[in-house]
Amino acid sequence: MRRSLALLVVLLAVPAAPAAPGPTLHFTLFAQTDLPLGQATWTGREWLWNAENDGKIEAADADGRNARPFAAFDQGGEEMRCSVPPNKLWPDGVYCHTPDNRVVRLNRDGSNLTQLATLPASGNSDGGLAFDDVGRFGYALLVSTGGSGSDGGQVFAVRKDGRVQPIGSYPGPGGAENLAVAPAKFGGAGGWCLLSIDQDSVSGRLLAIDRKGHLQTIAADLGNGLNPIVVVRPAPKPRPAGPAPGLYLADTASRQIWFAPADGLQAFVGSVVVGTELTGRLWAIQPRAGGGFDVLPATSDLPQRAWNLEGSAYVP
Repeated sequence: MRRSLALLVVLLAVPAAPAAPGPTLHFTLFAQTDLPLGQATWTGREWLWNAENDGKIEAADADGRNARPFAAFDQGGEEMRCSVPPNKLWPDGVYCHTPDNRVVRLNRDGSNLTQLATLPASGNSDGGLAFDDVGRFGYALLVSTGGSGSDGGQVFAVRKDGRVQPIGSYPGPGGAENLAVAPAKFGGAGGWCLLSIDQDSVSGRLLAIDRKGHLQTIAADLGNGLNPIVVVRPAPKPRPAGPAPGLYLADTASRQIWFAPADGLQAFVGSVVVGTELTGRLWAIQPRAGGGFDVLPATSDLPQRAWNLEGSAYVP
């Protein structure tokens, strides 16, 4: 009995393992644009910067210079996101989800705007979209309805022939600002669709939804509402020419893009980085051995000011 009691005392005295530290990110100004930015996207050839409200998209070189008109059209509302296919399973081009819930395609030079699909949604959305590059959704283009002012929304798979297939709904309060596809080895949510949920100026959540519409809450009570979400991918070998690897944050208010080198995220490859829209707080979220997820606050020297961060990018 005494030996068992002594062992128990020793076990109780062992301190719990400390939580792993989050990333340390050093930011510098990458580009000053002339657009109220809704998103910055590296296409593999050039940057695309799309504006909120006015339907303008500009292209720029890898270093953020030589900005030039790319396309202009009526986007039907405030926030629009765009993406390019990650493989040859889709016709090449630039695909955008407009606020009024159209999915449109442009040629790589910004010409020939065509409408691929219309989502069955009653209100405007914040334009979330991403290509499934893992395969859990049959390599579809995933799109979300709803946004910061909504009470939930839906997720759809859009096929290259224009078919729109419902995946499932997600609850409020708030709605999806952006979405991403989780890496294949992202714990119990590998390959799922990740939604950054913004409840205006109140709180943020990261939700995951699988191809059958099953929901999982990855993280909750994050700041005052999530917007940017990026997957930290490994560097390709050989690495093609392009922008410096790292995190690029697009800000509507200042019309600026801020950059943090990938060096600060090398220990977090395979994780997902999310951030608050208004305060610029950042977290790395990664699967935990044994199940669940660690939500690790980043240490950042991003200036403290009134931000309006929107769709952002990670260049591996």
